[in-house]
Amino acid sequence: MRFGIGQPVTRKEDARFLTGRGRYVADIDFVRQAHAVFVFSPHANARIRGIDKVAAEQSSGVYAVLTGKDWASDGLGTLDPEVMAEDMGGPPGYRTKRPPLAIDRVRHVGERVAVVIAATDALARDAA
Repeated sequence: MRFGIGQPVTRKEDARFLTGRGRYVADIDFVRQAHAVFVFSPHANARIRGIDKVAAEQSSGVYAVLTGKDWASDGLGTLDPEVMAEDMGGPPGYRTKRPPLAIDRVRHVGERVAVVIAATDALARDAA
């Protein structure tokens, strides 16, 4: 059996990663590059009573701290699904319209609540 479950798969990218010649997103470094770190909800189906951005915004190297309310107040709308089954002849579905950051309540654990943008990844993580 040449192609089947459990058969070894030859991968062409292994050599560069095993010899230290791989290139990762974390290796990219541009002049004036900013880093974003998301804050995720530890709760499911919870009301957001408040987000205190003051301490994070005052941290050195932090450019911005954005929440769902910031997104909505800027009038940026929602991120709609690009492709659905009905677009390819399938049954009609419901196109959810969700902002990228939660507004007023989170619906699941891990939903994005805020994003911190800073000069380095470490500064963004500390502020988050």
